[in-house]
Amino acid sequence: MSDTILRVENVTQRFGGLTAVNGVSMEIKKGEIVGIIGPNGAGKTTFFNDITGVYTPTEGKIYFKDKDITGMKPFEITKLGMARTFQNIRLFYRMTVLENVMVGMHSRTKSNLIDSVLKTSKYNNAEIEAKKRALEVLELTGLADYRYNYATSLPYGLQRRLEIARAMATNPDVLLFDEPAAGMNEEETSDLMKFIRDLKGYGYTIILIEHDMRLVMNICERIYVLDHGSLIAEGIPSEIKSNPRVIEAYLGKGVQ
Repeated sequence: MSDTILRVENVTQRFGGLTAVNGVSMEIKKGEIVGIIGPNGAGKTTFFNDITGVYTPTEGKIYFKDKDITGMKPFEITKLGMARTFQNIRLFYRMTVLENVMVGMHSRTKSNLIDSVLKTSKYNNAEIEAKKRALEVLELTGLADYRYNYATSLPYGLQRRLEIARAMATNPDVLLFDEPAAGMNEEETSDLMKFIRDLKGYGYTIILIEHDMRLVMNICERIYVLDHGSLIAEGIPSEIKSNPRVIEAYLGKGVQ
């Protein structure tokens, strides 16, 4: 069986006369940490939206665990084992940390709306299981001590971590992070780097979009570079930071 968990073949995304993603292909292996970088407007988030079902590609195919998921709905892709975070934090601030993570589990619960309204035993059992799993995720992510705090009370770095915890609650194989270090200070970014390495140790495959090159170069095993919607380079960090085309388009000189 192939160790490729996600395969993207010649994906193109057009919006009217604008080509946001232009014939991009890539393969992600199980257990990798892979970075996608490029200047603002390079098509990175649009590409994530294609992978996760927010958009249907204009052209091309996407295969997840050897299944064609092109054009599938986001909730269908989540059920298959793919979860993501967003550039802007999207927490439920009037809910506790525990409740936020439990919300992430609803795609996996087997009770329906009628069960919920009638508070059937099926619903109650599902809620017990959801709470148990949510507490396990909070332990893994170092947020267990905050479980009864409102999300809005957390420091910014922990809010980012909570969003990741909520994605983990869907029981995914692949986690996609869209600029997870955005807005973080140096200490918070260092904590995030360690946390992402820990996630790899738990068996997750991680794909991230990020502008913080210290984070990208230190934790990613492979990197893809987009510019104006096209893939201009791929390779290990040492190859990417010395690639003349990447330096010209994005990195500039002196990247460490």
